[in-house]
This record gives sequence, structure tokens and C-alpha cells, in this order.
Amino acid sequence: MMHTQLFEGPMIRLAAIDPERDGAIEAAWTNDLDYARDLRLGPARPLGAQELQKNYEGLAAKMDAGSQFHYAIHLKDGDVLIGFVRIRSIFWIHGTAVFSLSFADDDLLRQYGPEALDLVFGYGFRELNLYRLETILPSYRQAAIDLFESAGFLMEARRRQAAYRNGRYWDVLNFGILQAEWKSREAEALAL
Repeated sequence: MMHTQLFEGPMIRLAAIDPERDGAIEAAWTNDLDYARDLRLGPARPLGAQELQKNYEGLAAKMDAGSQFHYAIHLKDGDVLIGFVRIRSIFWIHGTAVFSLSFADDDLLRQYGPEALDLVFGYGFRELNLYRLETILPSYRQAAIDLFESAGFLMEARRRQAAYRNGRYWDVLNFGILQAEWKSREAEALAL
């Protein structure tokens, strides 16, 4: 689905992160063990609003340098924060980027994830002129895996038992999509 607005879809919009406001909201989300585990590589723990605020403020310099891009995902109706897009690793010489989507919960991911991915595609492939987008997911994140596969991402690598959670090891899956694959899917959708 093609949108003429770069940062706005039918129901959501991407916005600059407000360190104070968004930090306070996300701090509450980190009390959910699933969210906290997916947010950080280290041990899960609740994060304080000031800690998140400081982190967001540090990201501003990286965004200004063009090495990372971070956006809050808001519902257009009521301006409610529901998640984040984090483009953490951009390899300009190769035209590739590694990104993640994080939503307050899996229900929001299922409901608004496709639209958020559509905005990421538009931003990554049109605005940043990237050739390829990648994401990395542990195999226990089935809702996210379903979302990315339905959007045309292909699983390209499986790192066996590379993530530990709830007393067992899980595979870590690398997914990718090329700009040409996205354009082909977009053309098919427009032809329908």
C-alpha cells in the first residue's frame, strides 16, 4: 500500500521521540517482562523514566549524524504512544539497515504492525534510498515473525539456540527484504 505521506499512515504516524513524555510511558512498559527482554540485550529489568530519557537524548546526536534513526509510533486518534521504530545500524556503503519495531504489546503489533512496516518501507527505501532492510528476531516472538513474513521478509539465517529465555535456548532468526522485492509486492498490491 503506497502512502503519499512519509511519516503518516491511515491510523498511525511516526513522530520525533519526546524524551520526557515517551520515557515515562515506556518505563511503565518495561515492567512487562516480555517487553523488557525484547528491549535490551542484557538481563531484563524495569527501566526508569529518567534512564530512558537520558538514552533518548543521547540518540539525538546519532540521528543528527545520520547513523541511526528512531521514531515514536503514535495513534493519530488521540496522539497515543504505542511503540517505536528503531533503525539502529545503517551501512551506507552497502545501502543496508538493521531495524526493529517494538510495540507496547503483541495486540498492538498485530493491529498496527503492518501499517508501521509500510511507513518503514517508505522511509527506508524511498527517503533513505536503502537497498535492503533487515531485522533480527528470537524464535519465541511468533507474532513479530508472522508480521515480517507476511510483509515479504525472508528468513535468511538461523543462529541455533543463540538466545536464552524462560529456562531454555531459542534460535535467533535474521530476516531481510530487498528494495526490488518490496517494489514488486507494492506493484502487485496496487494492481489488485
